[in-house]
Amino acid sequence: MRSYAETYLDQEIRAEALTRNLGSFSRFLEIAARQNAQVTNASAIARDAGVGRTTVQNHFEILIDTLVGSWLPAWKLKSATKQVQQSKFFFFDPGVARALTGRQAYPATPEELGPLLETVVLHELRAFLNYTGRDYPLYFWRTYDGVEVDFLFETQDGFVAIEVKSTKLWDKRFHRGLRRLCSDLGAERTKCFGLYLGERSALWDDVQVLPALEFLRRLWGGEIVR
Repeated sequence: MRSYAETYLDQEIRAEALTRNLGSFSRFLEIAARQNAQVTNASAIARDAGVGRTTVQNHFEILIDTLVGSWLPAWKLKSATKQVQQSKFFFFDPGVARALTGRQAYPATPEELGPLLETVVLHELRAFLNYTGRDYPLYFWRTYDGVEVDFLFETQDGFVAIEVKSTKLWDKRFHRGLRRLCSDLGAERTKCFGLYLGERSALWDDVQVLPALEFLRRLWGGEIVR
């Protein structure tokens, strides 16, 4: 994976002359990878990379143009006024994102596992929706007080909300964002799923809790989105 990152910088960025300062782009790349699957703060990235905010925005455009990553926009309820509106940036592969941080040789910490698992789920969702011809845009939802749902999309039958946790034990506290979202969208219109690294499936407070592999099996089997 690290060799991919080096090849990308050499063949895609330097060879195509996509930026004049390869050093600053390389620093940006590492910092952006550390924020993979998190709400993107361009000003903070610019400060840490020692470049201007406009440069950071241009660098993200390069990542998009070279298919290294994509944006996940925030869902904005028309009636709501206090919701996060910045997007999240996801690299196209969790292994590449981890290699770019320089931490691939070390065991992933619990703080790192969450974004990595979310990256896998995002790309599986997008692949399924594209492959099956379902034109449902994907979003995340987050309030200013930190309540969040990892993935949300609207189908012809209502909404699908998904909370992802990189833990082997599911906790009822993980339902907080799903409950808040259901109160805004309507529980009768929202199917809620919890995805985790445990082994047992359960229906808990109208949340279908599934092991990650079982969720993906049901997704591709047409049981999550009909």
